[in-house]
Amino acid sequence: MMEQIYLSEIIKEFLAENFPEFLSSLDFKDDGSFDCGLRNQADTFSIWLATYNSEITIGLEDPDGKTDIHTHLSCDDKEYLPETLDRLAKMINEIREDKLVLYKDQWGYHWTDDMEKKKQPNTIFFSWK
Repeated sequence: MMEQIYLSEIIKEFLAENFPEFLSSLDFKDDGSFDCGLRNQADTFSIWLATYNSEITIGLEDPDGKTDIHTHLSCDDKEYLPETLDRLAKMINEIREDKLVLYKDQWGYHWTDDMEKKKQPNTIFFSWK
């Protein structure tokens, strides 16, 4: 497992080089982890990132302010970190390009890359733009 402070510094550098718009919201914790977020253009939801427990967590905060929609990207081995960072960049870009989207159905908020869901009745989709 990678040391928390080291991982957070790597992710901070990654964000500075690739997604500097996240930097203004960095909030460092006592254990060396941080979280940050970025609101969509309509100000209805946000992407959030965290480096807790020596892993990267990426998720969406829904319009109700809940952060249940997320996934963990493991950073157990330093040699796989470039692959993990590529996956993180891909997910951020997919959200911002509306390829990985937030939607609400009768069961609540979710995210999906399955655009067939748009054809379901009573489903509301949220655009990044």
